[in-house]
Amino acid sequence: MNFKQRNIPWVGAFIEALFNTLPMLSIMNFISIIIVLYASIRPYLIEHAPWMKLWIFILILTALSVIVMILIYKYVLSSLWAFRGKQMFQNENKIIEKLDKLEEKIDRLANAK
Repeated sequence: MNFKQRNIPWVGAFIEALFNTLPMLSIMNFISIIIVLYASIRPYLIEHAPWMKLWIFILILTALSVIVMILIYKYVLSSLWAFRGKQMFQNENKIIEKLDKLEEKIDRLANAK
């Protein structure tokens, strides 16, 4: 079955803008969740860690987030890009086919001289 695709420019623009703003919204959401979490465990903290203020709590969770980001950068991203690269060359990719044809033309032009 071959379904005809439709091009609706504003849909693509909306999704692109949405995906570019999600990281900023995620940061605001993260801070809101931390504040709510702190408020809900505050009675426990007052009893067992009275020194734990909101700013220290936020700092600790932010430090943990940075550590996770570093681990993902160091160990996950390279594997992810290696997998994507393998997929790009493994499956019938039109861009790779065009690049191969272009390389052949360049080789023929270089050998013609």
